[in-house]
Amino acid sequence: MPRSSHPAIPIVLSLLLPLGVAAVLAGVVAATTMSKIWWLGALMAVAGAGVVYGAVTDILRWRRSVQAEDATAQAMLASVQARAEGSTGLPAPVLVHWTYAPDEWRAYAEHEMAFRTREAVGMAAATVLFGTLAIGVLDGEWLLGLGLSGAIGAAIGLGRWLVARSARRFHLSAATGDVIIAPNAMLVNGRYQVLQDERIRFGSSRLLESERPAVLEITVMVPGRYRRIPEEYRIPVPRGKEDEARALMDALALAYPRPADEARRLPR
Repeated sequence: MPRSSHPAIPIVLSLLLPLGVAAVLAGVVAATTMSKIWWLGALMAVAGAGVVYGAVTDILRWRRSVQAEDATAQAMLASVQARAEGSTGLPAPVLVHWTYAPDEWRAYAEHEMAFRTREAVGMAAATVLFGTLAIGVLDGEWLLGLGLSGAIGAAIGLGRWLVARSARRFHLSAATGDVIIAPNAMLVNGRYQVLQDERIRFGSSRLLESERPAVLEITVMVPGRYRRIPEEYRIPVPRGKEDEARALMDALALAYPRPADEARRLPR
């Protein structure tokens, strides 16, 4: 799942730095040696400086996200430890702390793999169907549409399936599960997941009691190119903890109230 502190972010941004510097240097050279089109070199230098500034700013923002997430994770673990040492209830900032029997955790991992596999197949099929129809209706190239959309759909489906397979391997690497949920983050067997930060926004939550085990589905809204895109966390609910899950949903809804128009667009 997306994180503002994802380790790939500084790698990508670091690749932009030499490009920006090169554009600045090339622009300065062009502006000082080409008298007739000096303005073109100046524009190139300004654009390069903008790339460098943006990359440095985003790297610093990423660093702040890392520090904030580390501090939140430490506070969550300290709260759980305080309860283990005899404190009553769960001190802030933890809302729930769930542990699972080995059979319960394995059943969740396998069920989640099956769910994500169906999701990947559905996304691939939808891409092929709509892509073929779009190209076929607009250009009459049905075979070309099938080939292109088939390749794109296969890539999307395979990518989603590989992510699901990696998640299954992570879940089964531990004999049992341990989930700590705070208002703005979760720790799933120690792995940090964001519910709300400066980029990612909490969307909604719902309890899927018909699944076995029951699943708490939490939707977060991730920045996209043109609009925010929903992504879902699916957290197993331990046997007998359904009331705690409902109380958790109420607490999250109070912490992050949504405008009415946005609420209508999100799953319940």
